Amino acid sequence: MKRLTFLSHLFLLPCVVTFAANATAQEGYRTIQIDASRVVGQIKSFQGMNGTPAPVMAGLPDLTAQYKALRVSQVRTHDVMGPADIDAHFALADPTLKWLIPDDAQRDAVVKAGNAAVIFPDMSADPEKPQSYNFVPTDKMLTAIHDSGEAIYYRIGRSFGAQPKPPADFDKYASVVKHIAMHYNKGWAGGFKYKVMYWEFWNEADMIFWSGTPEQFYSLYEKTARALKSVDPDLKVGGNAVAMASTNGPYREGFIDYCSEHSVPLDFYSWHTYAMMSADPYDAVRISREIREVLSARDFSTAENILSEWNLTPDFTDVGVQELRSMHNAAFVGSVLTYLQDSPVDAAMFYRGDAAWMGLFDQQGKFYKPAYTFKAMGQMQDTPQRLATQGADTYGFAAIAGSSGDNKTVQIFLSNYAIPANFKPAVMKMPAGVPDPSLPAFDVSKFQVLPPRTDIVYKDNAGYNVTVANLPWGKKAYTMQRYRLSKTQDLEMVEQKEFSGPEFKLANEFPVDTVELIVLRRK
Repeated sequence: MKRLTFLSHLFLLPCVVTFAANATAQEGYRTIQIDASRVVGQIKSFQGMNGTPAPVMAGLPDLTAQYKALRVSQVRTHDVMGPADIDAHFALADPTLKWLIPDDAQRDAVVKAGNAAVIFPDMSADPEKPQSYNFVPTDKMLTAIHDSGEAIYYRIGRSFGAQPKPPADFDKYASVVKHIAMHYNKGWAGGFKYKVMYWEFWNEADMIFWSGTPEQFYSLYEKTARALKSVDPDLKVGGNAVAMASTNGPYREGFIDYCSEHSVPLDFYSWHTYAMMSADPYDAVRISREIREVLSARDFSTAENILSEWNLTPDFTDVGVQELRSMHNAAFVGSVLTYLQDSPVDAAMFYRGDAAWMGLFDQQGKFYKPAYTFKAMGQMQDTPQRLATQGADTYGFAAIAGSSGDNKTVQIFLSNYAIPANFKPAVMKMPAGVPDPSLPAFDVSKFQVLPPRTDIVYKDNAGYNVTVANLPWGKKAYTMQRYRLSKTQDLEMVEQKEFSGPEFKLANEFPVDTVELIVLRRK
């Protein structure tokens, strides 16, 4: 996880005015046309999360029910502060950890709990012996994910604030990871058969999680990847969760070139993006296309393209937290989730889904605004047959529609987002001691930032005129239920009516920073 600042935004949320269904189309509104007779594919689930349903720190809630409500599909085991970490070591005085957790007492508790929860605490121990492992904390965490019905996406490495030095013995480290896979997939050492398929190597080695050289990184990855494949050749192994995904450097082209030249397994390449420099919801799509081109040019055309962290901003200061929990971010999330449908991204994991920093829930498990967006998009999985839809754009006004397999339900998801007129990117000054002095010096001039789009023009985005043609039930009666998420509404049902006939029309005011779910259901 990176930490940079982001300016707070002003909200423009006029009062909602509803027009009757089948009313005359309104000028200045966006025309959205849906053909319910044309299935153009399947609606993909991008409901992956960083952050587990079980609490990662004392005082946080169990979120099993909330994760189920959001239809969370996959959970990445990163930044759990101990569990799933192989050999992490946390120190109270570490400036990076202090940056994350300023309160001394809270940080002390996290340090003690984290160090007590790592899987292989003594690197001088024998990796062949079960007693060398401390599986219980990670067992508890992964069992919570498994029992909640989500797929486990295992991040190999260390959480934020742990020491960034490379392991002393690469062969031993690879052997430890091999035995972890055996424990969770083969039942070794009283373990499980959870079928953990995705094994992601490291996190943001190009930032503050790695103090070794790129060449050391390649070597450790190769040894670890081959060790995992020896457990099960069908396991998907990849990396490296790069922070600066638009930068041509040692952890993008360099890493992929090494894998190609040495025939090292690379089943997926993972990367991160936060829109703090642009506030543009289409950034993830643009970067994913870059990544796809880089992989395909190096004989990895079948390697999966995984976005393992994303959000509007990674800033978890007071200003950043308010932005992350806002309706503005909820609309951003809605537009991103929609745009990912037409991208080369194979899986995506939001940072983050729990009640820790940057999470979707408060300490009582109550939803923040973006959590409702995920809930609405999760409900679209009930109508997975994607319908032909016209009229949306890539600037923030997003729309997707689907029908159920039994042709009894049609759903429409709409999100209206806009980059604030006063938006300016800003970079927070890192506190003293961050990054760790042992890390290679950061040369910011070498980071290649995705250039902002210059063609964004907001037009006809004050409302919508939705038409659904060729409803699958013909002239039969059906109900319409409309749910709205706004600054004052929490995905509440704001309208319910009955209709009949093969065509449906609806016009409503739909201000910027609003999300809506429309459900048509045959009676």
